[in-house]
Amino acid sequence: MEIIDKQLIDEIAKQYLCIGGKWYKKSIDPITKQEELYPVNPKVMIDTDGHPYSKEIVRMVLDVAPQYLARTNIPSHVDYAECITNAIGDRFYNDYRPIMHVPEEGTWINIEQIIRHIFGEQFEMGLDYFQLLYINPLHPLPILLLVSTKTGTGKSTFCKLIQAIFGANALPLTTAIFESRFNSYWTGKLIVYVEEQESDSKEQRKQSAKIKNAVTAEKLPSEGKGKDPKLVNNYVKVIICSNDEVSPVKIEPDDTRFWVRQIPTLPQEEEGIDILSECKKEIPAFLWFLRHRQMSKERENRLWFRPEDFRTNAWWKIVNGSKSSIERSLIEMLGELMESESIRSVSFTALELVTTIKTSVSFSEKDKREVSTFEIRSILHSWELKASKKNVRHKHFIFDGEQVMVKPNDPGKAFTITKELIESKRVVY
Repeated sequence: MEIIDKQLIDEIAKQYLCIGGKWYKKSIDPITKQEELYPVNPKVMIDTDGHPYSKEIVRMVLDVAPQYLARTNIPSHVDYAECITNAIGDRFYNDYRPIMHVPEEGTWINIEQIIRHIFGEQFEMGLDYFQLLYINPLHPLPILLLVSTKTGTGKSTFCKLIQAIFGANALPLTTAIFESRFNSYWTGKLIVYVEEQESDSKEQRKQSAKIKNAVTAEKLPSEGKGKDPKLVNNYVKVIICSNDEVSPVKIEPDDTRFWVRQIPTLPQEEEGIDILSECKKEIPAFLWFLRHRQMSKERENRLWFRPEDFRTNAWWKIVNGSKSSIERSLIEMLGELMESESIRSVSFTALELVTTIKTSVSFSEKDKREVSTFEIRSILHSWELKASKKNVRHKHFIFDGEQVMVKPNDPGKAFTITKELIESKRVVY
C-alpha cells in the first residue's frame, strides 16, 4: 500500500474545489497574475511537473478538498472569506477576489499626490471615497466622472492605481463592452472604469440611463454568451474618463448620481515620472491609513455624500451641455425678457413660444426651422410646468431679442414661467 503524507494531501487539496458538483483547480493566470478557477476532470490531477497523481492520492484529495453548494459574490477586504455559510449551514464559494496587499504603517506621498491632483479642494471627500471602497465595499457610491480636454492629466494613472489596489475586482471597460447584453464579464465586480463615451446624443442617453442604473440597482441581469441571463447582486462602482468637458454624458439638473471633477494637467516637473510604480509600493501603507482614518463626512444619502457635494462647476457645465440648443436659448431669452420688463413671471401658450422663437435673434436658423410645439411642451413639462386647464387671458410678449411688444388679452391654455424657475435653470460656471 502506498504510504502518503497527510500534509502533502492537504497541500494538494488547497488547489482544488468543487462547486455545484463541478471540480476546479485554482491557478495564477500568466498574464493578469490573478488567481482563476479552471475546470478539471476530478479523476485526473496533474502535479507541477506534469505527472498524474496516483489514484490513491486523487481519492484522498477529493475527500478533503472543499465543496460548495453554489457561487455567491460578497465583496470584502478587511475580513474576506472564501467560504460563505447561510443560516442553515450551506456553503457557498465567494467569487469576489481577496486583494493581495497586507496593510502596514508607512508613508504614501505619491498616492497622496495623485489623489490631491484628482480631487483638488475635495481631497478629504476623495479619501472618503477610497475608504468606503476599502472598508465598506457593499455601499453604493456616485459615478465618478473625470473630464479634461487636455492630455497629460493623470486620469488613466488614477484608474490604474485603483486597479493596482483592488486587483481583479476592478476592470477597464470599453463603451462597446459596457453596452453589450453579454455583461457577465463585469457584473459582480467592485469597480469598472470606462475611458470614453459615445458622442451620438441618442446613444449618450441610453448609456447614461444604463450607467445610472448600474450604480443604484440592488441586482443586475447577468448574461454570458450561450447562457441564460440571471439576476446577480450588484455592488459595482463606475468611473468614467472623458476628453469632453461639455457633454460626455447626459446629466439632468436634479440628478444626484454624478460626481464630476475637471482635471488639470500635471505639473511640468511631474511629466515623465513613473509615479504609478512608486504608488504600488505605497499601497500597504495607504490601506493601513484608511483602516485607521476617521471619515470626513457621515452618510447623508443613498450614495453616502450629499447631492450638494457634487455641484461642482464641472457638473454644472455638463448639466448645461445636456440641454438642447433650443432649451438653452429659451432659458436665456425668457431670463432677458423678465429682466428688461422688471417682471417676476410670464405666460405663454406653446404656439406663442414657437412663434416668438421663429422671430427672435436669440435662436439659430437651425433652431428656428426645427422648433415645434411638441418640443416646447416637452421642455416645459421637463420643467414640471402644466398648461392651464382652460383658456385664460394673459399678456403675450413678443420678443425679438431687440424690442418687446405686448398683446395684453390673448386667450389660450398658457404655461406660467417664473423668474425663480429661470434663474434655477441658468447655469453659471
